[in-house]
Amino acid sequence: MAVSTSRRALVIVSAAAVSTAVLAGCGTKHADNHQNSAPDTTAVAATGTPTETPSASPSATVTPTPTNSPTASASRSPNPSASKSTKPAPTTPAPTTAKPGAPTSPPAAPATPPPVAKPAIVAPVPVAKPGPVAPPPPPAPAIPHVPPLQSGCQPSKPQPDEPKEAVGAALATAAGQARTLNLSSGGTDKLPPLPVNLVKAIAWQESGWQSGILACDGGIGTMQIMPNTISWMNSKYATNSDAKTLAGNVQLGTQLLDWLVAYYGDSSFDGKYDLSPDPATGKTPLLDLVISAYNAGAGNVHYNTVTDPATGQVVGSLVIPNPGYVANVKALMAGQPWTKTG
Repeated sequence: MAVSTSRRALVIVSAAAVSTAVLAGCGTKHADNHQNSAPDTTAVAATGTPTETPSASPSATVTPTPTNSPTASASRSPNPSASKSTKPAPTTPAPTTAKPGAPTSPPAAPATPPPVAKPAIVAPVPVAKPGPVAPPPPPAPAIPHVPPLQSGCQPSKPQPDEPKEAVGAALATAAGQARTLNLSSGGTDKLPPLPVNLVKAIAWQESGWQSGILACDGGIGTMQIMPNTISWMNSKYATNSDAKTLAGNVQLGTQLLDWLVAYYGDSSFDGKYDLSPDPATGKTPLLDLVISAYNAGAGNVHYNTVTDPATGQVVGSLVIPNPGYVANVKALMAGQPWTKTG
């Protein structure tokens, strides 16, 4: 029994010794591995073993970089461990918390609203400048006026005639006026006095100076004023003439002649109102147009210009529907039959 107890004690002592040795050996192996961890890490990095440890510094600031930007790799700061890593970079960086007191990035500016289109400003309507402007011609009469002395219709005499001396004096007074024509553009046109022989010749051709005559087509008095001419001339010259009176009748007739001089002078002769014959040719184109239009209407009488290709000279041509009437008036201007009658 004593021997058995001694052997048991020896076994226990031996087991304890073996356990102590084993524990001592384990502690030495752990210490060796810990001391070599840094050199082993360096060696691993040199051999290209993928090891990446994200920084745990709380002060690090992570700037999000789009993965599809062509300049992302060029603008990023070099990092040896990160450049040698084969791990794909995360597309969305982890949120970080800035240090207390550190400057923060300014908030993103709000999106700029699209510009509001301003309403278009309508330009003011241009206003014509005052000055000589060819007035538009009146509409041509459907039937040209036929003086009562040349008409097959017998004229009437609603009132007695004035003496020839009074008629001649009224014609001369009206012809000598320098009128101001109100243009459709808003301006005015200064007109020189009319040749007295022209006014007297037209009055003689139209009525034989009979102040009380009324033609079958409505022509009134000495100058055979048509009804629509009365309001037209009064508006152009700011007057209030009565075609049934001698003074008013010759006033309206000479106003119409002045208007025709302005119309053809401005539109065809560069604003020149000279009715005298051309010194070189002896022709009177402006005078012929005025005489013709007084009887046939300005809408039926025209002046056209043609350039001669050989000489380059501008030649005018008249469109006159009543050449006989023009020839008669011009003959009366030269012959002055009113001076030979009693």
